Amino acid sequence: MNTPTRSEANEPLFSLEYGKLLCMGCRPMNRCRFGMRLHRVAEGDAVEGTARFTPEHEGAGGVVHGGSVMGALDEACGAVPIAAAVLAVTAEMEVKFRRPVPLERELRIRAWPESRDERGHWIVRAEILLPDSDTVLCHARARFVERDPTEHYGRFRQWLDNERCSSAGPDCRAG
Repeated sequence: MNTPTRSEANEPLFSLEYGKLLCMGCRPMNRCRFGMRLHRVAEGDAVEGTARFTPEHEGAGGVVHGGSVMGALDEACGAVPIAAAVLAVTAEMEVKFRRPVPLERELRIRAWPESRDERGHWIVRAEILLPDSDTVLCHARARFVERDPTEHYGRFRQWLDNERCSSAGPDCRAG
């Protein structure tokens, strides 16, 4: 991949205000539900930025729920192929929780490619850190698989239609 220009490197990846896409879950709200603002790092395919979890993400004990943390790490990992203009979907992800993730605090988040093979498999790493130190709160390692958007989403819609019709009865396809 060519090294991005300075303006490309600082342009947010997940911000509708700047003409970039939001993920499917965030689009209806017109904002990232994890409060993430990511940009491409000028040195390569990595992304970095901030995340801020609101009280709606609270788990037990006044900290962020692990599912919300995993969702944010998945989004950050997914931003790495997007930064390379590639659609890739999550195949698997492993998360390690090292410290509780605080609510209502701006946190650092970063993700970078570990590898990409000729079959279109990406191994991506991400981590969430405290803003004023290098204290890692959690980290992830994920495998993404490149997909053609038209074929991938078309096949998914067809599968959903077939599932819906299999439970709706024989007249489903007639109408």
